[in-house]
Amino acid sequence: FSTPLTVLDRSSRQNTNKDIWDLNSTLDQMDLTDIYRTLHPTKTEYTFFSSADGTYSKIDHILSHKAILNKFYKTKIIPNMLSEHNAVKI
Repeated sequence: FSTPLTVLDRSSRQNTNKDIWDLNSTLDQMDLTDIYRTLHPTKTEYTFFSSADGTYSKIDHILSHKAILNKFYKTKIIPNMLSEHNAVKI
């Protein structure tokens, strides 16, 4: 979706807007969740740096159905020195 899903997913700590709230509501209705955020509920690591704003965000998500979350036990963000995007690894 290339958008932060929670306030923890941005360095600027802006409020979550209505579009993001609606997206989260839809994901919840479909029983989908961001695996990284589920395994790291308070961690603040980012996958994107905006040089225009000078802010960091976690805009890359790997979604899973909540019923199979027990299949995932480790996630991490892998830095990429050649791009403003980092990767999420499961």
